[in-house]
Amino acid sequence: MRVDLERGHIQSYEQIAKEANESNRNAKKAKTIEKDAYERALLQKNTSAENKKRRLVKLLHQLIISAFSLNTSNAKAKRIGHIKENADLIRKVIHKIKSINNYLEEVLLREMGIIKKSLVVEALKSRIPEKYLQKSRKLIQKEDINRIEHIVYELMQKIIFLDKQLIKDYKKKEVKIVNTENMGASELENILKIETEIIDALEAKIPPSSRVKAKLLQKEIFNAWIPMVFALLSSFEAEYKKEMQIFLEIKKNKKLRKKIEGKISHIIEEKEKLLKIKEKRALAMKNFSTAGNDYRQILHEYVSAASM
Repeated sequence: MRVDLERGHIQSYEQIAKEANESNRNAKKAKTIEKDAYERALLQKNTSAENKKRRLVKLLHQLIISAFSLNTSNAKAKRIGHIKENADLIRKVIHKIKSINNYLEEVLLREMGIIKKSLVVEALKSRIPEKYLQKSRKLIQKEDINRIEHIVYELMQKIIFLDKQLIKDYKKKEVKIVNTENMGASELENILKIETEIIDALEAKIPPSSRVKAKLLQKEIFNAWIPMVFALLSSFEAEYKKEMQIFLEIKKNKKLRKKIEGKISHIIEEKEKLLKIKEKRALAMKNFSTAGNDYRQILHEYVSAASM
């Protein structure tokens, strides 16, 4: 079976494998994570959504490498505590990235004319908003799953602390390198949706700290779990590189950039007012529907991202 790979995928998983091996070798020198520093990064507001996302993506990478680059045969109780601390922070970072993606889709893409209507508004018009959102955002296809499985195979070959004997569930595939150098702004909507779908899957692989138990470090469980975590991180980073490439092109368009920047402050102010109205109505209603709760949550995340 053949799998199409972009150079960004290869560069990402090779870098992850290299850093994971280095982190594993230097495990005894590893420092306790500075939780306050990460929390400050999550709450930082004096920066643009684009810059904050860049910083969060870097933090996500660092946290995952730090948490899961370990040899299970040498794992001790303190490593479980280290994983627990990282797990909660990883989940917080993922939530922030998804919030920023919602903001970029709902504001930036409409200002650029790529989308005409808000996805949230269209969802509310449907009979089942939650299902509408899930269907609209589901873009990962069979070939994408094959690509992720191939990345898992490559990572298990390259990472020194993974058990090569457990690679039997994955097979080496014929690889075709595909070119993505000429991507334009019209692809940005799909890229953002794919990013969100991938990190949704990544979040599902990261348990809350209360559910991190020693059994996760059992050889077979760990070797099935961690390569997929790394592969999802790699796939997300490859999509994010394409997003950054497109944003570089957008910045060259001075007219479009000025138009977008001119709208942002007004949009933030209006959405904050709308959120307050919605919350007051929600508190006043005895039976606030699930759809209403979903809408308020999405709107809250959207305004939080816009307010950074």
